[in-house]
Amino acid sequence: MLKTLKSLSLGFFLTFLASLSLLISDLNRRTGVRRHIPHVAILQHASTPVLDDAVRGMVDGLAKEGLVEGKTITYRRFNSEGDISISNSIAREIVAGNYDLYLTSSTISMQTLANANRVKKTIQLFGAVADPAAAGVGIDMSKPLDHPANLVGIGSFMPVDEAFHIAREMFPALKTVGVAWNPSEPNSRAFVVKGREVCKQLGITLLEANVDNSAGVGEAIDSLASRGAQAIWVGGDVTLVVAMDTVIATARKAHIPVFSLTPGTPDRGTLFDAGADFYRVGLQVGELAAQVLRGADPRQMPIENIVPKYLVVNELALKGLKDPWHVPERLRAQAGVLVDEKGIHNRMASENADASLQAPPGKNFKIGLAFFAPEPGADSCMKGLFDGLKEMRFEEGKNLTVEKAHANGEIPNITPILQNFDNSNVDLIVAMTTPCLTAACTTVKHKPVVFTYVYDPIAAGAGKTMQDHLPSVTGVGSFPPVEDTIKAIQQLLPGVMSVGTLYNSSEANSRKVVSVARELFRKHGIMLEEIAITNTSEVFQAAQTLASRNIQAFWITGDNTALQAFGGIAKVAAQSHLPLVINDPEFTDQGAVMAVGVGWYETGRAASKRIAQVLLGQNPKTLPFENVAVRTLVVNMKVAKQLGIT
Repeated sequence: MLKTLKSLSLGFFLTFLASLSLLISDLNRRTGVRRHIPHVAILQHASTPVLDDAVRGMVDGLAKEGLVEGKTITYRRFNSEGDISISNSIAREIVAGNYDLYLTSSTISMQTLANANRVKKTIQLFGAVADPAAAGVGIDMSKPLDHPANLVGIGSFMPVDEAFHIAREMFPALKTVGVAWNPSEPNSRAFVVKGREVCKQLGITLLEANVDNSAGVGEAIDSLASRGAQAIWVGGDVTLVVAMDTVIATARKAHIPVFSLTPGTPDRGTLFDAGADFYRVGLQVGELAAQVLRGADPRQMPIENIVPKYLVVNELALKGLKDPWHVPERLRAQAGVLVDEKGIHNRMASENADASLQAPPGKNFKIGLAFFAPEPGADSCMKGLFDGLKEMRFEEGKNLTVEKAHANGEIPNITPILQNFDNSNVDLIVAMTTPCLTAACTTVKHKPVVFTYVYDPIAAGAGKTMQDHLPSVTGVGSFPPVEDTIKAIQQLLPGVMSVGTLYNSSEANSRKVVSVARELFRKHGIMLEEIAITNTSEVFQAAQTLASRNIQAFWITGDNTALQAFGGIAKVAAQSHLPLVINDPEFTDQGAVMAVGVGWYETGRAASKRIAQVLLGQNPKTLPFENVAVRTLVVNMKVAKQLGIT
């Protein structure tokens, strides 16, 4: 009898174990629980608002499905900064890695990663792609399910016809429009082909100019204006978008407007942008990605063309135009974002804001903001930061108190500022500039720190990698496009052999950028003459010494000490009849001939999300550092003419 009972007990126990196993298996299957945290690679081709918005949407879309960065999913972000060869190298690196999924933003990123992934066949989802079929990776848009088994996403062919109809509505006598474009970009080619078709229907002559890189954009726009273009149109061309400031500045001198398909900073100077809301496109890609990570078959997912329309109208751009352009009331009412004399009215912001990053009603927040000194780049970054926070309902003067303090351009003044904030009642400290971040890493003991307006947080001492960093620190870095700067100098001065720079060797950001530049200048056959300084009083004399060394141009990166005495450098450059090339666009009108740098407004906006996350309780330790560098090219035509550069 006892033996029988033991046998029955064993049988019941084994049946219980089997049932429990089946139950767990069924729960996992039904809820989509994975046994490990998914690791996802994200590749975008350049730092532009459109591509940044798409990536932000992808990450937010996955978060809405329960896949939250640092908790239930991890990302590694890659950016080829507009260089196709770099994109190919990154694609090979990604494929060689151990990722569960790939996400791409832009046509070129989709192409390079899809081509590198032909053998491994990890699932790849794409967004911010105008015409997936034109990318040559096996997609047929007429047959939505006819695509490679591991490649799926969303196409967004922006409304070319609508853009030209809006332009004609604003100026009924419009007869000639100019467009500059890069023939090596498939998306750009597709838009221009459509533009020719629409212009033919409307009786508009479309003047065209080809460009190979951003350095040639200003000359191309100038030639279109001289050929009689009444307006400049920018399609989805990354080369043009990167140099949009130059496009706008050149068109403004010709007193003609610019309109585009790629919404960016609302008050950047385009008359209107009639394109797609790529944040929403990214959201849908993120939702698809969540389905795939939970076991959905991408072969059963159709590739569709989805274009959530997004119209930005800037009435301030009407000033100074030679033709009678106007904004009809219909378009004012239709605009998702309207810029007028009263400011920027963003009707899309609340719709696009991540619901999990909204300031709760009835609660107040306080931050301390430390920066090196007042200057245009810092002002631009702060504007982006506070605009971004406002969209998430953290508004200064209402539920947000901001205490600002700067070091007056002197490094020894930084530590007392940070100590004061650390012992106050602020909820977090924002460290702007590398010297402030470097000091915060050793000085701040009690408060979380979010950084921005920093080139390289790793060089500043904030961590070993973008993921492995100090537990109380997170933020957004923006490394400058050094090699693009060198290429621009070579275009500016064919045969250039020697370039001079000065920097404060105690600034980690400057040491890092100059060390990178030193090798790149050597690779391009150019001698980089260097002088290290310790404070602003040494800048003018250092610039004079460089000029005496027979250099052919000055290059100044974002060294805080040098920028505080920038007027002295510009004066020496002008007296020596030498071009001054910089990495900070905000200083271009102070005597530089060209800036190839970072759009600090977008960097600030990106940092606002990290600030909101920390204010709402997320641990900085779980938030990896980001690199957001919206590349910007600005040419000072007045200085160029003074130097005899055309």
